[in-house]
Parts: sequence; structure tokens; C-alpha cells
Amino acid sequence: MSAPLDTFDLVVKLFCAVVLPLIVILNVRQRENPSTPFAAYLWTEERLLTILGLLFLGVLAAFSMLDLATHFGFASSALSQAMLPVLGVPMAAMALAVLVLGMRAVLKFMRARA
Repeated sequence: MSAPLDTFDLVVKLFCAVVLPLIVILNVRQRENPSTPFAAYLWTEERLLTILGLLFLGVLAAFSMLDLATHFGFASSALSQAMLPVLGVPMAAMALAVLVLGMRAVLKFMRARA
């Protein structure tokens, strides 16, 4: 059984569970007509990085929602433990992919500046 969340962890997880899905939804809705030049660049030049980054945020939000559901008694501790590999393995793979694609994007940007 996991330890109950203290106030700080509860606030952080609640923030993640509310704000991260909003970030994902707003970015997906604005992909055709981005509001900033940086977002336009990401959706045109680094589409895979953008999609994987948003999926990563979605899985992070799911982790926070699962912790909150367990804390408030909506999900059992056994369910929480069973879902850890289901969410954790794809999250680790996406984190690695985002790092690799991010480094590739930085190198591409640096070459374009030179």
C-alpha cells in the first residue's frame, strides 16, 4: 500500500491532473492554426516530437489522476500497483524518444544558424 499524499504532493498532483490535459487539448486544437511562431515551427518541422511530447504529458496526467483516485479511495492500491507498468513502460519509452528527438531538433537548429 502506498503512503498517503501530503499536502504538497496533493496540490502538485491536482495541478498536473487539471492543467496538463488542458495543455494537451489546447495544443491539439491549435495545430492547424498555431498562435505562436514557435508552435507553428514545432507542428510543421518537428511534428513527431510535438506529438510524443503531448502524449508524454497525457501519460503524466494519467499518473497524477491515478494517484489522486487511489488517495481519495476511488481506486484500490492493488489497481494502482497493477497500472504502474502499464503506464510506466510507455512513459519511459516516450521520455527517451523525446530526449532523442529533442536533441536532434536542437542540432538541426544549431546547424541552420551556422
